[in-house]
Amino acid sequence: MFINIIDKHISLKPTEVADAEPLFNLVDANRQHLTPWMPWVESTATVSDERHFIESMLTKQAKGEVFIATIVVNGEVAGMIDVHSISSVNHHGNIGYWLGEAYVGNGVMTKALERVEEIAFTELDLHKLNLNADVVNKHSRAVAERRQYHLDATLRENILINGQYKDEAVYSLTVDEWSKRRDD
Repeated sequence: MFINIIDKHISLKPTEVADAEPLFNLVDANRQHLTPWMPWVESTATVSDERHFIESMLTKQAKGEVFIATIVVNGEVAGMIDVHSISSVNHHGNIGYWLGEAYVGNGVMTKALERVEEIAFTELDLHKLNLNADVVNKHSRAVAERRQYHLDATLRENILINGQYKDEAVYSLTVDEWSKRRDD
């Protein structure tokens, strides 16, 4: 098992079935914070639900369809980040992430995303990453903008969250854009 150290406080670790309980506890303690943005919160009602989710993602990861990691801050589980819907034909994937409320606004997700970009473009050999967010989710959009993702479109009523259709901002970053930033 690798621990991908980002800085002295933040690291990424491979998500394991053993993470189900601490991840569920974090979701459970942050339901009010996560529910407006994450349609899966309501269906994550037990540790078993979280375990089944992790098992499903690990199966997909073994097939090269997903990359998933648990975000750890000062030794505590803080959230998750992934690249999902990986296309082996088109060499792109979609970024997904969430954090417990106590960790929001401290640069944790921006740093985690920076490391996942490196993994996606160098280890997963992707050409493009997409990142979608509810247009009113200012924290998620700020992460994309800090990482210099291009705003490709705003799709009207594109996502269904808690029974309401929401407009979605669609961002992307190509490997060439990422490489140029690293070279500057």
